[in-house]
This record gives sequence, structure tokens and C-alpha cells, in this order.
Amino acid sequence: MEGWEPSTVYEHDQDGRMVRSTPEPEWNDQQVALLVALEEYEQGLCKRCGQPLEETTDPAHDFNNPAGTAVYLPLPGTPMQCHCCAALQRSERDTEAMNPQWPGAILHAVQLVPRG
Repeated sequence: MEGWEPSTVYEHDQDGRMVRSTPEPEWNDQQVALLVALEEYEQGLCKRCGQPLEETTDPAHDFNNPAGTAVYLPLPGTPMQCHCCAALQRSERDTEAMNPQWPGAILHAVQLVPRG
């Protein structure tokens, strides 16, 4: 992906000495507004399921609320197992003793390899 470099305008005095340089801003107002809006939107999402917290924490959507108006249920065809996540969990289980105080600090990586 190609990026861009901001240009800089240089001003010189009568003797040719540079007296000022003004770099072009890397972000215009519209880009900043879009990034701020994205940040605000992402702040309102559940960190686990990615759904809007305003909806997922609404008491009317509580499974245990008999007066609720809606409920979250598993999608047809789920649950399913992600074999990559399963390999990561096996690696975590098998190496937990390496750092029993902070097992979550050990970084794990797996890859898909042909059998044999």
C-alpha cells in the first residue's frame, strides 16, 4: 500500500536563510473526525462478542428476565470448534508450568501444517 509524505513549505529571508518551515498536517479535519468516531464506536462494543453494549447489557435482553423483549440464543449450526484456537489452548495447557505465576504472559503461536 502506498502512503504519502506530507510536504513542507520553507520560507527564507532576504539573505536566503530559512526562517520558517511549515509542514503539511498528516491528518485533515475529516480524517480526525472519522478516527474519533471509530474510537467512540469501538468503546461502545463488548470486548468479547463485539456487539453494542447498549444492546447487550439492556435488561430487556436478559435471558433470565421473564418480562424481557428479546433474548440472545446460539445461531443454528453453532457451536463449532475452531481447530486453531484448540491448538492454542493445548499449547497454553502444556506450557503453563513454565511460568505458573503469569501463564497468560507466555505468547503462543500455531500454524496449519500437512499431516505426516
